[in-house]
Amino acid sequence: MRNYLNYLLTIFLITSCTTGSSPQSEIVDTTSTTETSVVETTSTTTTIKVEEEIIVDEFGVELLTASPAMKEQFDELIAFVEKRTGLEFTEYPEFNLYTLEGYRDYNAASYLDDFEKDYEEGEWERAVLSENMWGLTKASPEKMKELIVEFQRCASAGSYNLLDKILRVPVKRNQTKLNLWEQSVIVHELVHSLQGQIIDLSDWYSTMKENDDFMNYPGRRSIMEAQADLVQAYWVSNLDSYDRQRMTSERPNFRCSVSLPDYFYIPNDLYYDFGGRLGKQIHSNGRMDALNEALYKLPTAEQIYAPEKYFSEEPYINVEIETLELEEFSFLEEGQLDSLDIVYLLQTTIGRVDAVDAAIGLGGGSWVDYVNDKNQLFMTVKIQGDNSTELNEIAEAFMNWANFQTRFTKLSNDKGNWIGNLYEGETNLWIYNDGNYLRLALSNDFDFISNFLSDCSSEICNTNF
Repeated sequence: MRNYLNYLLTIFLITSCTTGSSPQSEIVDTTSTTETSVVETTSTTTTIKVEEEIIVDEFGVELLTASPAMKEQFDELIAFVEKRTGLEFTEYPEFNLYTLEGYRDYNAASYLDDFEKDYEEGEWERAVLSENMWGLTKASPEKMKELIVEFQRCASAGSYNLLDKILRVPVKRNQTKLNLWEQSVIVHELVHSLQGQIIDLSDWYSTMKENDDFMNYPGRRSIMEAQADLVQAYWVSNLDSYDRQRMTSERPNFRCSVSLPDYFYIPNDLYYDFGGRLGKQIHSNGRMDALNEALYKLPTAEQIYAPEKYFSEEPYINVEIETLELEEFSFLEEGQLDSLDIVYLLQTTIGRVDAVDAAIGLGGGSWVDYVNDKNQLFMTVKIQGDNSTELNEIAEAFMNWANFQTRFTKLSNDKGNWIGNLYEGETNLWIYNDGNYLRLALSNDFDFISNFLSDCSSEICNTNF
């Protein structure tokens, strides 16, 4: 079940800045691959061949060379970031410079390269099927892959890669100095590079990826963006009104070439909006030292949505869910549910306010996915609220989510022997709130889920999953 969000989260894992703020720093040559092109100029009598060396990255995308003046600008921006954060780089940050189109090509190529490495046979199809079953999209696996690649191409103004620790930013070709927009983006990404050196984000991410568990990602990412946005805002505040107008005019067009689903942007809403609000409160309480200290913490997504829970350090509750022995389905994977998952699932149907309100009441949650020999999924979820009132609010949000969708038909209990609420449709959904936990189950096979629920007595359903 988590795969529906994991593959979208991974997009941001190594491209840490979106189009509102952005990218990069430095100017170290990080590739040894070169290509040569031949440029011909002619006169009436002579053809002169001038060979220009073109440096490319690991995907064959052209890298631009930084001029001496641009290198001086990088040094100045590095000094600014160190002064504003009160931290120092342990080594000079590496960066690659691209044209805008080259930067987009890199984003697409790097995502596709990771895609081939990260997804086993049938895993991508199951991830998209999960989104289909949750009602997020009707897209096929092929179409969803196209949309994700396009989102990767156009959704960032620059990036810091958590693994190779390289900043990447698009700049205009044939300029001797970075313009104001490019500098503002570099400031933002330099902060991420500094964070990566102080916290060792590469090791943190590698561990999450190895364990296939990204629960700690949204909270820390939100703090990282809050600090980077704040330092970037300090840099912009030094500009006069004329230069600010000029910076705005220098901003490239980052629009996507296709219409992308709204839910693609829900994680960004957490990182840049809610995270920014929390970051301002942390900064107000303890200035930059407090934000530096916050980088070491691993807040929950709920604590980002509700700053009072961050400051009270409300713990996440580990909810135990049992793996079921099923005739037709075998265990696939399991994991924990966080507040971002709830918003991600519900927002496009019930709205941002109600989805976030429900997510803020989460105590904890777990899920288990099962698969049969037809590559169909049976998904179970178990959720605990902070208290009974919060649990009822979460349950009501999921009920509204189901009732608002025409793809579901709610069945009356006199048509079968089950507890809770059962919905029939292309995806069949069961929702049950026993006062202690909210349980959900989804299946494409109505006969399977109805028979399963008929065999599931109240006692078994209340204790086993």
